[in-house]
Amino acid sequence: MTPRPQTVLFLHGLGARPSSWSHQIANLLEGFTGVAPTIAGLAPGGDDTPTFTLEAASDAVRDELDRLGVERAHVCGLSLGAMVATRFAIDHPARVASLVLSAGQVHPNRALMRVQRLVMGVLPERVVAQPGLDRARVLAVVDAAAAADFRTELGDITARTLVVCGERDRPNLPAARELAAGIANASLEILSGGRHELNTASPTEFSNLLNRFLLGH
Repeated sequence: MTPRPQTVLFLHGLGARPSSWSHQIANLLEGFTGVAPTIAGLAPGGDDTPTFTLEAASDAVRDELDRLGVERAHVCGLSLGAMVATRFAIDHPARVASLVLSAGQVHPNRALMRVQRLVMGVLPERVVAQPGLDRARVLAVVDAAAAADFRTELGDITARTLVVCGERDRPNLPAARELAAGIANASLEILSGGRHELNTASPTEFSNLLNRFLLGH
């Protein structure tokens, strides 16, 4: 009997769609298959759409794995998706075969986040709005991310972890180092010349890092 492929679940960032992972999914190693759901709370919708929280998004990842009949998955997230992946690895450790966190955060700088929110509050709607999300929903997501604090919980992550950050993604470099230092079984890769959205800006390099990590697993 042919073994069932191992599942790699990809979590996108704010302002991106699941299709942002198309290169990585198409170039996974033999024996792996990729899925990229929309993060709960980021789907296009009206007033009845649930407000985004990291906890609800984490539970939705669990529910998606249940729906797919997958007991354990390799989880890879970028930016906001990396924060959801971190929350998921803390909340549901038995469901995580391995973890890849790209441009994630541990405890966002509250002062900088307040400034960002103020700026987003006065910019034109067309500038702030994201695909399927109006200004109010975008600001709610920013607020949820700003309130996150994983500092006392990183030690609860048991999965083998790869932390990735682009060399030119300076706002996220300190958090990448903090993630790698705080997770017991983590390694850190700084991608030379890389920017924030490595999966689309440096797709081949990111896929190579991911596949080497999965092969080692």
